Amino acid sequence: MKLFGLVAAATASPLNWAVNTWWNEALNVYDFASNNPAAFRDAVNSVGDAAYTPSFQYCGGNDGIVSAQELTVCAAEIAEYVGMSQSSQNFVYNFASKYWDVVDTDSNGALDFDEYKLAIGAFAATNARVVIDAYDNNGDGQLAGAELTEWKNQAIQAFGNWGWSVDGQTYAALQAAYANAQTDGDFNTCSMLEIARFQLNAGNVFLQ
Repeated sequence: MKLFGLVAAATASPLNWAVNTWWNEALNVYDFASNNPAAFRDAVNSVGDAAYTPSFQYCGGNDGIVSAQELTVCAAEIAEYVGMSQSSQNFVYNFASKYWDVVDTDSNGALDFDEYKLAIGAFAATNARVVIDAYDNNGDGQLAGAELTEWKNQAIQAFGNWGWSVDGQTYAALQAAYANAQTDGDFNTCSMLEIARFQLNAGNVFLQ
């Protein structure tokens, strides 16, 4: 499952910076989700179900839910695929455990599709904020021009390191994923929301 593998392309910065920044941004996202559940749910749902369905099914959701065990196994497969260290895996696992109740809204120990969207949406938002932190050199809250090019080149390099083939067909699909992620029609800029949408769309390209 390659959805979250895309996240590792978010930054070329040192690992400690990336981990610390991801943690801080995750706290911001989950605190917002906890304090503004309706607004957060609306933002997650604005992307559309098609962005979440492939990974939900991959992680065991064909029966309508993803259990905690299924999600743990799925996450472990992702971590192994992208070469995540055990300490980093423990870091993410501990964070997810701390905020499980935010997305497991009915407290049944599993995630239905709506709850799963909240979890994945939160991760996508966190990753997007890390991308902004890494590449928004002028501090305007979005990527444009050379900032976008730098992010794109780092992502392509990461894909190559993982053995992902970005051939003509895949590249065309990624271009379509980027176009679909745009909310303002301006392909030369990318906001935090658009980055999050693109990461979801692009992850699905590699699931196929």
